[in-house]
Amino acid sequence: MKCFLYLFIILIFMSHDIKAHQCILSGTTAKEITIYNTCLANSKKENYNSSLNESILKVKLEKLKKENMDLKKKLLKLKIKFDNFKFILDSYVSEIN
Repeated sequence: MKCFLYLFIILIFMSHDIKAHQCILSGTTAKEITIYNTCLANSKKENYNSSLNESILKVKLEKLKKENMDLKKKLLKLKIKFDNFKFILDSYVSEIN
């Protein structure tokens, strides 16, 4: 069991996306400046995408919360109906006996 726990923890650390890369301008040549600008553009794009994904997930979460509440209400209505049915059935059985 401990082996599985250690394996699980190792897999979590290995799969975690760590962003250690930074855009650093290393010189003044056109090639180095182009590489630096490309790196900056890509990092801004990644930040925008993660922000967009976070917004989409928040909207989905709110929809799921609403759906969850609706389902809880439906379950409560069903429970009430079954309780009423049980009461009627118990009444009927007691009349027969």
